[in-house]
Amino acid sequence: MLEPTHESEPFSRTTPGSQTLLRGLNLLRAFVSGAPVLSNAQLAERSGLPRPTVSRLTHSLVEGGYLEYDGVSKGYRLAPVCLSLARSFHIGRSELDAVLPLMGQVATAEQINVTLSAADGFWMVYLHTIRKGRGLMSRAAMTGTRFGMVRSSTGHAYLAGLPESRRQLLMGRLASHYGEKWPKYRERIDTSRAKYAKDGYCRSRVVLGMEGIATAVMGPDGVLYTLSVSYAVGDDDDGPLEARYAPVLLSLRDAIEIAWSEFGGV
Repeated sequence: MLEPTHESEPFSRTTPGSQTLLRGLNLLRAFVSGAPVLSNAQLAERSGLPRPTVSRLTHSLVEGGYLEYDGVSKGYRLAPVCLSLARSFHIGRSELDAVLPLMGQVATAEQINVTLSAADGFWMVYLHTIRKGRGLMSRAAMTGTRFGMVRSSTGHAYLAGLPESRRQLLMGRLASHYGEKWPKYRERIDTSRAKYAKDGYCRSRVVLGMEGIATAVMGPDGVLYTLSVSYAVGDDDDGPLEARYAPVLLSLRDAIEIAWSEFGGV
C-alpha cells in the first residue's frame, strides 16, 4: 500500500476531502518507482485498492488524459501531461533554480556529485542533481530519482533537521510502515542523528564504492530540503575523503542559505 504524503506535520482542513480523487492520485503515485506500464492487477497490488475500484479509476484517468492504455502490453502508462506537471513544479519554485550555479561550481571543481532533495512520504526525491563524480551511481541517478528515507544519509539528514514534534510524528509513521524492520532502521537513524548533532551532517555508503554525506537546509518556502555530495571511495580510504568533502558540503549549504535569503526565507 502506498504511504501517506503528509508525513512531516499535521494536515488539517475545514471541509472533507474527496476520497475518490485521493484514490485516483494514489494510482498515479504507483508509477513513481519507474514502472513504465502497469495493469489493473498491478495497480491494485501497489495501491491496496480493490480491483473493481482500480478499474473504475483507471477508466476515469484515461478519460481525463492522465493515463494512456497500451493495447499491446494490456496496461496503463502515464500520459504526457504528467511531464508538463513536472515542468510546472520547477517553474513554480524559482529558488531551486537559483542555487544550480552554486551546485554546479562545486560539482565541477571537486569532481563529485551534488544533489538537492526533498521528502515525499517515506521517500527522498532528487530535485536537482549534478553528476561529475566517478562510480556506479554517478550517471544512473537523475532528477526525480527516489530512494528510501531510512536507508540514506540524505533521508537521515532530513529527519535530523526536522523540529522535534514533526520528527516524532514522522518516526511514528515510519515505525508503523516498516514493522519488524524498524528497530534496525531506528538504530541507524539514531546514530546518524548523533553525528549530525556533532558534525552538522550525516554519512552513509550509497552503493559499493560510493559514499555520501548530507545536511539539511531550510528553504525560503518553509520546506526542509537536504543537500548532499557523493564521491567514489576505496575499501579503506573513506575517512580522509569525508574530512575533505565535509567542509565543501557545509560551505555550499551556507552559500545556498545566503542565496535563498534574497527570496525572503532563511
